[in-house]
This record gives sequence, structure tokens and C-alpha cells, in this order.
Amino acid sequence: MSSRLQQARTGLPRIVWMCVILLLLVISTVNSAEDYYELLGVSRDADAREIRKAFKKKALSMHPDKNKDDPKAHDKFTTINRAYEVLKDEELRKKYDMFGEEGLKDNKFGGHYESWNFYQQNFGIYDDDPEIVTLSKADFDQAVDSAGDVWFINYYSPHCSHCHDLAPTWRDVAKELEGVIRVGAVNCGDEIMLCRQQGIRSYPSLILYPSRERYYGGRDASDFVDYALRQVKAVVTVLRTGNFKGELTDSEKVDFPWLITFCGDGGDCLSKKTLTKLAAMLSGLVNVGSIDCFSQTKLCNKLGVEYGTYFYQPGEVEKDKGLEITSLEYKETAFRILEQLPDVTIVDKEKFEDIVENLKKNSDTAWLIHFVEGDTHDLELRKLPALLGEMNVGRVDCRKQRSKCNEFHIHKPTFAVFKRGGGYEFHHGRLSAHDVAAFAKDSASTPVRMLGPTDFPSPVISSREPWIVDFFAPWCPPCMKLLPEFRKASKTMRSINFGTVDCTIHSQLCHTYNIRSYPTTIFYNQSTPFQFHGHHNAHSIKEFLQDTIQPPVIHLTPASFEEHVSNKSPDEIWLVDFFAPWCGPCQQLAPEWRRLAKMLKKNAKVKVAHVDCQQHKTVCQQQNVYSYPTIRLYPMGTRNAASFHIYNGWFRDAESLRAWAFEFLPSKVAILRWDVFQEILGGSQPWIVDFYAPWCGHCQVFAPEFERVAEALEGRVRAGKVNCDEQQWLCQQAGIGAYPTVRFYAGAHTPGFMQDMFGEELFQDANHIISHLKQRVPKITHNQENSQGHDEL
Repeated sequence: MSSRLQQARTGLPRIVWMCVILLLLVISTVNSAEDYYELLGVSRDADAREIRKAFKKKALSMHPDKNKDDPKAHDKFTTINRAYEVLKDEELRKKYDMFGEEGLKDNKFGGHYESWNFYQQNFGIYDDDPEIVTLSKADFDQAVDSAGDVWFINYYSPHCSHCHDLAPTWRDVAKELEGVIRVGAVNCGDEIMLCRQQGIRSYPSLILYPSRERYYGGRDASDFVDYALRQVKAVVTVLRTGNFKGELTDSEKVDFPWLITFCGDGGDCLSKKTLTKLAAMLSGLVNVGSIDCFSQTKLCNKLGVEYGTYFYQPGEVEKDKGLEITSLEYKETAFRILEQLPDVTIVDKEKFEDIVENLKKNSDTAWLIHFVEGDTHDLELRKLPALLGEMNVGRVDCRKQRSKCNEFHIHKPTFAVFKRGGGYEFHHGRLSAHDVAAFAKDSASTPVRMLGPTDFPSPVISSREPWIVDFFAPWCPPCMKLLPEFRKASKTMRSINFGTVDCTIHSQLCHTYNIRSYPTTIFYNQSTPFQFHGHHNAHSIKEFLQDTIQPPVIHLTPASFEEHVSNKSPDEIWLVDFFAPWCGPCQQLAPEWRRLAKMLKKNAKVKVAHVDCQQHKTVCQQQNVYSYPTIRLYPMGTRNAASFHIYNGWFRDAESLRAWAFEFLPSKVAILRWDVFQEILGGSQPWIVDFYAPWCGHCQVFAPEFERVAEALEGRVRAGKVNCDEQQWLCQQAGIGAYPTVRFYAGAHTPGFMQDMFGEELFQDANHIISHLKQRVPKITHNQENSQGHDEL
């Protein structure tokens, strides 16, 4: 024991000393736990590709096949293998981030691994090729399905010899199409579910998106490239004397520079393939055109060019105004052109502080800031000023402003939008110029801002103003899908503050507020938290906020349950959802239950309520409710809670629940049989009839809508329904071939004559039916009703 520790011990009471020893043991135990991110050498916000590359590097150096003299090699390798298997899996990674290894104790994995040769030859075949994007189920939807870009994707198996044979060619294709389209690869050994969803049955399978067209052509690189370029919707304008002036003054082209290649005697011009590539790369930035000087001699003489390629600034396609481009290679040509576009503003410390201060005062337009480490020569990003128009674009070198970058928790190159009013938001998507520009425009137009520990509890939770906060992780695909929808919702809910917390940066903050999964979205209304459960789209978020501010569902406490349900009025129906906040099915039901309450809002006889069984255990225990959610209906004609019906339906959507509730309401729809239907056909009274089958789901959903039709048309048209399971003969004679079928019978105009059984078929939309029949059938007055006689039907 050290002298310092001995000295500390002699000066402390025994009980305090024991506490110190216990604390040191706890700290030692915590520190001995191996961090999976540190094991692989990646950051906590690393994406799937970074994790895979890091594991491969470790696997090749630590594999037992290469360390046969190390008796601990197997244990060391299973440890990093376990780390990889956890971090590559979205759900396991989420558990690990929230609970550490304790959250994984029920998961058994990491013991099995492949030979060293497998990791060398078959693992992550394309991870070292920057031109090829290795896709997984986690990012496929966002990158391919939702983006709308042209993708050429190679689905392969690491055990397929033909796939390995194709790999060098696929790399050549990716290099030749770099910047033109996106070239991807999917390892079907790791991504079995994704490959099945995409209909992959053999390897390699090559599919072009968004058309989802399967490639069956030749296997040379030129075959692949020619095929892909035919799918590119890039515009190359063929300029002639007849269209020259019109094309240059076209409203969609006049504000952009021109790249024009002149084909004539004495020199080369750019090929059609090269022009197509350039048009795709420079889309939205530069017009691309060609002039055949053999047939357009007069036009070439006017521009003073016999052959070659020239770049012209907007409005300057004139003689001696063009910049000659001598290269015939598309990447080098694009490089030269992008050099002519305006560069971003270099932002030093003083400039950055001025920007932030002016934005707080709303005296400047929004800024897109590119945070870099040292000089950057990525000309792809040179497109940004042109793409963003009046928006400011700047660059901050974190090597020169380390303290400022640390203040914003920036540890690798990234983009951020600094907004009017003082907020800011980071970009978490792809780093192509068009993707960054789309994010910048979207972010700058919304009030969403990133939050950190200094914002909690004040001003967020302690504020009297409402706040909705999205706690997320950048590696989490559902989080990345939610963020643009979150911004979209903020545009229409200006009275509410919108904020986000990156839990990979502020993990302690997220732990403090018990954030256990991503994304978790919480609405703090008057300091009271309400967790959002619903679809990850702007409409659902907006609906959730409105419903929380003005709740459509009655919240029952022990006192109000006793007053309203236990002593209910006999002419009321109460629908009650008994739930627990931690229950997954309850969370799924919550938005549908709110929709149900709004659907039934106009019906004064029906009340929709819920009971939080975690908050009000006594109510649920007294009602013998022990599973969640439990949905009960307390019907008319009773004065207490002893009589009720339990919902046992398969579907817990609002329409199905409403159909179930309507079974217990008085109906304005008559039940029709053959004899009654015959009287309808011979009578003068107009009728609307719903032909249905009790097993038909659409019929059940439509039944409440038909009740609404019956109520709206009361005094004009009578309403009835026919159960085609019970009245098969009637439905056959009426020619009913699908359920539900709605028919209108206008009434027999001549006494003694029967109407046609087929009547007039109507579209199954309640609003349409009501509007249509109100125009056709006048309301019957009291005198008319008496003159027609009372209809016993």
C-alpha cells in the first residue's frame, strides 16, 4: 500500500474507509469493461462501412491463424468478433449504447468465426473502393429507394466464384461512372433479408434503380457503362443556327454558364459519351452543348471557333469570351469547369463569431459552414455556392480553430447550417453537393435546432413554452428518416419549439432523461413530458402535438372513472383503453385511439377515454385489468361499470374500432330480407341499400360510414342493409359480385310497376353519397310524409 494511501486511511473513520475501498472496486470494475468502439478503433457515430473496415483490419492482424504462438489469440479474436457483431446490428448496437454489455446478456454470439483467408479474400470485397457504396438493409431505403438517384447495384455472395471474377470489372465500371451515377454493392451473405426483398435468386445479380431493371447484357466494362448511360436523364443540347438564340435565352438556361464542344477540321471534340457524363455531373450548374462545325460553319465563324471545347460564363457565349478546355477526359474537364465556379468563403475565428452574433440578431441570411481538417480539394463541393444561390457558404479549418470546433463537438469533416435566430443543425447524410444543398435549403427554412446539456432542464423542460425534442443517433436509419419529417412538421407548428439531441455526442444527457432507444421523441408541454408514438412522418407528428395540446381522449383518474363510468348515464357508451406507458402494443394503439376519439367527436352519446394503469393502479386492479392494452366498451342501458364488452378483434386501427363500437349504437339502417326488399322495389320511397358480408373487412369499416349516410339523409332517403350470407338468393338476383356494394333505388314512378333490382350503383364514399343524393332527392316535408302514409318499413 502506498504511503499516501496509508496516510489517508489513518485519517479516516473505519466506515468511511470501507466506502472508499468499495468505490474504488466499483470504479475498477467499470474501467475493466472493454468498450466495443475502442476495441475496433471507431467513433461512437461510425457508420456500417467504417465499422466493417475497422473490423477487417483487426481481423487480419489478430486472427488465430496468424498468431499460432499466442495461447490467448482465440479469446482476443472472439472479443473483437463479438464487438463487430454487436455494432453492425442496429438493434444490438442500440441495446449496447443504452445498457452496455448488461443489455446483451440474453444474446449469445461471437464464438464462431471464419478462417483468415475468408477475411482477406471474401470479407468486405468493395470496402476499399471509394467509388463503390457497400449498402446494407439499414441504409438501403434512404440511399436508394427514397433518394430517386440512378443506382447500378451488384448483388453478390462472398462464396460465389463468378462474383469474384466480376469484381475487377465492377471496380472499373465504378471508376468510369464516378460522379455520373452511383454504383453500389450488396453482400447477400450478410444481407440475406435485403436480397430476398429485392428478389435476388442468383449471384451476381445486377439491377439498375430507380427503374429496378435487371441487367442481362455483356460482362465487359464498356457494356455496363453504355447500358447505364442510356438510363441517365442528362440534357446535351445540339446547337444550330436556327435554335442558337432561343437556347441561350431560354428562361431555364439563361442564368447558367455553357460548356460547348465544337467538332470540326483540325482538332478533337468531346465524344457523345463524355458529354453525357458531363451533363449528368454538372446538372443544375452548367449547360452542356455541342456544335457540328461541318454543317454549322456560319455559327462557328460567328463564335470564332473551328474546333475544341470552351467554357462560357452566363450571358457571354460570344467570340473571344470562352475559356478553352484542352482535356478530352470527363473528370479532368469537370475539374477545370468546377475551378471556374465561385469558391466558398474562408471563415476565420473573428468572422465566425460575427456570423453567429449577426444570426442571433436576425441581421444575416443563413450560413452553410463546411468544417474541415486542413486544406480540402474536393471540387464536388465547389458546386455548393451555385446550388444554394443567395445562401452564404463558408469553410472553417478546425486545425486553426480547434477550440471552436470542440465547442460544437466536431471531430471530423462535416456540414452545419447556422440559422437566423441563433440555432444550428448538422448534416448527417451523403456528402455529395446535391445532397448537402438539399439539406441546407431545408434546414435553413425551419426553426429546428440542436440542443445540448446547457439547454436542460432550462430552457427546454423548465420553460413555459412548449418544446418537442427528438433524441437520435446518426448511425440509426429510422432516426435519419425521421429528421427531415421532423423539420417538415416544424414549418407548420410555429408556436412550438423544435429541437434535436445527438445521443452519440451527449450520451450522459440522454441517460439522464432515460432515453433507451432511438429515435425517442418527447413533447414537453408546460414541463410535462409526452412521448410520441406513431408513424415517423410530419403528419403524425403534427397530429400528435395537436392532440396533446387539445386532447381528444378523456384521461380518467380514480375520481373521474367513478363519476363517469361507474355511475354512467344509461344513454351513454364509454370506450375505455386501459394501458401502461411501457407497453409496446399500447404505444402502437395510442395514435389510433386518438383518431377514434376524433372520429366519434360529433356523436354526443359516445365517450372515448383511457386509464394509465401505471399511474392509477387502483382503478385497473378494481376492474380486474392485468394485461395491456385492454379495450372495454360500457354499453347503453347500464348505470355502472359491471357490464362491459371486451374488444378481441385482430385489428386495432381506428376504423376497425369504430366499426366495433357502432355495433352497440342504435341504428338508422333497416335490416332487409327478400319480402321487404320486394316492397321497396314496388314502393315510391327512395332507398339506399348496403349489400355486405359479415366476414368482409371492408364492409365492417364501411358500416359506420353508412350509418353516417343514413343519418345525413334522414327525411330524404331510407337506408337499409342486406346480409348476403343470409340472403344469398336476393344478392344473386341483384347481381352482387363484390362487397360492400351500395345501390340507390329512386322509387317506382308508376304504381304497380317494380323498379329494376340492379338500381343505381354508387361509389363507396360517404361524403360523395350524401352530396349526390341531396342534390337528387328533395327533403320530404311533414305534409308530404302524411300524404304518402306511414311506412312500416
